[in-house]
Amino acid sequence: MEQAIESKRKQRNKKNTSGNRLFLILLAVCLALYLISRIFGAFSNTYATEPAVHVTVNDSFTATGWFFRDETTIEGSSSGSVKHIVYSGERVQKNAALAAVYTDEQALALSREIEPLENRIELLDAALQAASDGSDTAQLDQMITLSIQQMAAQAKEGTGSALSSSADSLRTLSLRHESANIDSVAISAERDALATEISSLEQQLSGSTTELTAPASGYFSEIVDGYESLLTPASLEDITLEGFRALIETPEPVDASQMLGKIIQGFTWYLACEVPAAQADRLSDGQSLRVNFTQASLESPVTVYSVVKERGSDTALVVLEGTEFNSEMVSMREQPVEIILATYTGLKVPKSAVRIVETTDSEGNVVQDIGVYILSGGVQKFKIIDTLFETEDYYVVEQSATNADMLVEQDQIIVSGRNLQNNMVVRT
Repeated sequence: MEQAIESKRKQRNKKNTSGNRLFLILLAVCLALYLISRIFGAFSNTYATEPAVHVTVNDSFTATGWFFRDETTIEGSSSGSVKHIVYSGERVQKNAALAAVYTDEQALALSREIEPLENRIELLDAALQAASDGSDTAQLDQMITLSIQQMAAQAKEGTGSALSSSADSLRTLSLRHESANIDSVAISAERDALATEISSLEQQLSGSTTELTAPASGYFSEIVDGYESLLTPASLEDITLEGFRALIETPEPVDASQMLGKIIQGFTWYLACEVPAAQADRLSDGQSLRVNFTQASLESPVTVYSVVKERGSDTALVVLEGTEFNSEMVSMREQPVEIILATYTGLKVPKSAVRIVETTDSEGNVVQDIGVYILSGGVQKFKIIDTLFETEDYYVVEQSATNADMLVEQDQIIVSGRNLQNNMVVRT
C-alpha cells in the first residue's frame, strides 16, 4: 500500500517538473523573440517624412448672404419696343437716358437704321479733320496700341457703353493714321447724303419715341427680383432673426414686361447672413472682416454692422456693411459667401508630427518645448514651432528667418518613426 502511494507521488512530481520546464522554455522563447524584434527594429526603423510647405489659410466660415440696398425700380412700357442705351453694371447720372421706347416694331427698326448712319457720319467727320491736320505717325501708332489695350480691359469688365466709345476712338485714330490717302471732296459729298437720309428717318419717327431716364444716380441693373422694396437698409433697423426669414421668404410679384430695370443708389450695401451661434459669438459690431463671394471669385472688405442673437436659438443674424461696389455686384441678391476673420501664412505641420520635449535651461528650470523632429542628412533634429493657426489636421506655424532652432521651409518633418532624439544619427 505504501509503495503504491509513493509511486503516485513520484509520478505527480514528475508531471509538475515537466510542466515547469515547458513553461520556462516558452518564457525563454518569448523573451528571445522580443529581444530579436527590438534589435531588428532598432536597425530597420523607417521614417515617414513630409516637407514643410508654405501655405496661406483663412480663418473663416461659410454662409448664405442676402443683399440689402437702396434700389429704385424703373417702369417700362409693355405696349412698345425698347432699345437699351445703358446696360447692366454701368453707372449713370440722374436723368441720364437709359432706353428709348418705340410705339411698335416698325419704329424700332427705323431707329436701328439711323444708328449706323450716325456712326458713319462721325467717321467721315473724323476723316475730314484728319485730312486737314498734320499727324505724327509714330505718336498715332502709340495711341492706337493704348486704345486696343483699353478696349481689352473694358471687354473683360463688361462695360458696354465705354467699350463702344473706345471703339469709336480707335476708328478715328485709324483714319488719322491714313489721312494722307483721304479724298476730302468725296467724303464731304457722302456725308451730306447720309445727313439727308437721317433727317428723313427722324421725320418718320416723330411722335413714336419716348425716352426713359434714370430717376437717380447709381448703378443700372436690368434685373428686378421683387425684393427692391423689401430688402432695404431701413428694414435692418431693429430686425430680428424671424423678421429676416419672413423678408426673404416671399418676394413681391413682378411683371417683367412692365419693368425696364432698377437703379442701385450709393456705394454702401449690407449683407445679412444667418450663421451658427458659435460663429456669431466670434464677431462684434465694427469688426473688420473680408467677404469672398465664392461664385463670382470676388472679395470685398466689410465691417460688422450688427449681430442679432436670440435666447435659445442655435443660429444668429449677422449683418455686414460694405462700401466697395462694382458692376459685378448689381445682379447679386442671394449669394454663397465665405466670411473671413483673418488670414494666416506660414508652414504647414501635420498634427501627428508634433512632440513635446522637456529641456533644462541654464538656471536649472525644466522647460517644455513644442516642436517637431526633422530628418537632415540622416540625423534627427528637433525644431521648435510657434503655432499661428490650427485646423482639424494640421497647424500653420511661423517661419523664422533668424532662429536656426525653428522650422524652415522644405525641412523634412518626421511624421512617423520610433526612438526620436535630437542629434541622433539614424539608419534610413
